[in-house]
Amino acid sequence: MEKIRQETPVVETAYGPVRGTVEDSILAFRGIPYAAPPVGDRRFKAPEPPEPWTEPREATQFGPACPQEYSELAHALPEGSPISEDCLTLNVWSRSLEGNDPVIVFIHGGGFIAGSASNPRYDGADLARRGATVVSIQYRLGPFGWLDLSDLGPEYAQSMNNGLKDQMAALQWVRQNIAAFGGDPRNVTVSGESAGAISISALMGAPEADGLYDRAILQSGTAGTVASRKWAAGAAKTFAKKARVKNLAEVLELSTEQMLRAASKLYSSEFYDTVFHPVVDGGLIPELPSARIASPDGPSTPVIIGTTLDEARYWYYQLPVLRRLPLVYSRPWLEALVSDRADEVIEAYRTERPDLTDSELQLAMIGDVGFRMPAIRMADALSARGVETHMYLATVPSIDMDGALGSPHAVELPFVFGTTGAATTFVADDAANRRLSEQVQDLWVSFAQGQTPTTAETTWTQYDEDTRSTLIMDTDLRVESDPYPAARQAWGELSFNGAEPGLEGLTPLQYAGTNTYDPRVIGAVIGWGRVCAAGAVLLGLAAGALLLGRRLWRG
Repeated sequence: MEKIRQETPVVETAYGPVRGTVEDSILAFRGIPYAAPPVGDRRFKAPEPPEPWTEPREATQFGPACPQEYSELAHALPEGSPISEDCLTLNVWSRSLEGNDPVIVFIHGGGFIAGSASNPRYDGADLARRGATVVSIQYRLGPFGWLDLSDLGPEYAQSMNNGLKDQMAALQWVRQNIAAFGGDPRNVTVSGESAGAISISALMGAPEADGLYDRAILQSGTAGTVASRKWAAGAAKTFAKKARVKNLAEVLELSTEQMLRAASKLYSSEFYDTVFHPVVDGGLIPELPSARIASPDGPSTPVIIGTTLDEARYWYYQLPVLRRLPLVYSRPWLEALVSDRADEVIEAYRTERPDLTDSELQLAMIGDVGFRMPAIRMADALSARGVETHMYLATVPSIDMDGALGSPHAVELPFVFGTTGAATTFVADDAANRRLSEQVQDLWVSFAQGQTPTTAETTWTQYDEDTRSTLIMDTDLRVESDPYPAARQAWGELSFNGAEPGLEGLTPLQYAGTNTYDPRVIGAVIGWGRVCAAGAVLLGLAAGALLLGRRLWRG
């Protein structure tokens, strides 16, 4: 009888009992609703508490993903996976129902348009085994969670931040219920990667979110990428146009499939994949989060902030042509950022990383503008206020594309979760990487416990502007002072605060003045051999037309 109870643990939550499972000594509960289904009259509105239930609810399977396009990318959802607008669920992994472990809540990435907590790379069992109660959550994506419908009335006033409100509701659920799962509700670390980390920076800028977490871990995402009301309104207008509706009110009646079709067209517009981000709406987020983070009255919770060395090379998956683009492609974008100092910035990268090709060099700059420099500015602001701050730089390599990715966006995730075995096409699942994963998990758990992040061999000292102490996340895990200082210094006083640059100038893909039609870019994109062949054909056609014209004129 005892064995049966162990295999089917039942936990009483504030809304009703849930039945989980035991897997290799770790208790797992999946697909627990933390909010009512955001459908019907609740669609496009702030989340509401779930309806209570009385009989044990099966919590052995992940809930369906929030609606999105299918993709085989690491952040996205494989073809055929279940999706539903009823997707506000979370998952819990714990060592014991009687425990009091620190809680780590993970918010997945995916550009606010993709992703799911069911991703095998986010499995929380191994991290829980190291001493934390782990929670992963889902939140509304794309237009379902981030479309500005505020013109439709007060009930939609914060629709452009519904995804953020979902995350806040999940954190409230954790405070209320996690003790029953063996977690300490007074010790909650909110963590996230990419869009998840950007979300956390937005939460730090939202006074209403204060008190929902005690520590924060931001992986490749900062306050440097938020949307303005103008941006959100423009995206909503374009979405309505792509959906072929007369006004935003008609959006309310669109089916899930119609919403997704319009969203797909929107992502191919001038907004590209930065269309949806947390919005500085003047309400939930009253000002740029970077301003509140730097304010004496801003959040004072301890923070880990980090990026990878080659963030932007992740784009190779979607845009392999980037491997061939010459520097002239991004030159106008760079000049818009630093004016006449463009050559100085380029030379800093050439000097510090002489092995980079021209295409890799420009991607290094793009990655630093979107990720590393905003992270440094955020760490500077927090540490200057005396907030406990730890900085990392992941340089562990990816093995995909024969190593061409370098150390790309998301490369550290399998090490945080101990899931290198689920990411064998992305990172090596060998003894060295498994050892690195154990060390990274020890750092994360000791930080969540309120201690100085420590492994048996490494103590992760705090970051400040004098030492710029930075953990180098690689198989030879170590702490360095100010890695790649020339690249950091080359950007001068550019604030990277979410307004300078804004989303419209964050990358050359968004910047209106990018050299898309420069002959050197076109040649690099389609290949000079093809250009020459096409040129010969065009010259032949032109010569034939000229001879024909002369004959006709003579006749």
